[in-house]
Amino acid sequence: MRGHRTLEELEQMKREINILMAKDEKKTSQIKQAQKQISSLESRVSVLVQTSEGYLSARRRFLDVYKRDIKVMEKLKGSKAIREGNIIPHEGDALGDAALFHRDQRTDRRIYRELYGLEYQQVLDYHSVSDDAGLFLVLNAHATMVAQGNPVPDDLKVAFDSFLAKVEQYWPQAPTKEPNSPLGSAYYSFWKKFNEQAQV
Repeated sequence: MRGHRTLEELEQMKREINILMAKDEKKTSQIKQAQKQISSLESRVSVLVQTSEGYLSARRRFLDVYKRDIKVMEKLKGSKAIREGNIIPHEGDALGDAALFHRDQRTDRRIYRELYGLEYQQVLDYHSVSDDAGLFLVLNAHATMVAQGNPVPDDLKVAFDSFLAKVEQYWPQAPTKEPNSPLGSAYYSFWKKFNEQAQV
């Protein structure tokens, strides 16, 4: 009789554990969904901030200074934009700069591609299907290095080109920060080479 009761108690405990686990899974799912929504909202807010006129003026300055000082190209038509961009941006911003081209405020697409490795429309297209920030972190890091006039070492260039090839192949199915995916592997490989260069 006691053994029978113990079995019933064990079964009851199993049922209660299963119920608790189901509730926990539901909560975990809800948390993940909320995190996804927060990430999406943060991304939208970021785009709105980046497309404000003051910010776009600073982005124009970033591209103009690179074009003038690093590229040593023909006499720059954008000197007015350099004066207007009272914030001096020192870092790449693939989305902010893409907004300038999208709004027809810039036409020198070659400069964009040299900095970011992609056409501005590709960047906007990638952003429209995924909020994964990993792609933009890599593009911005590369642009910052190039715009500062630092030569990009061969092994870092190979890692950057490999990452872009994986983006074209796997975006947006594989998240950049999933180390076991081909895209994630290329993402971490880029940062390893980038950090090695930063320590030189």
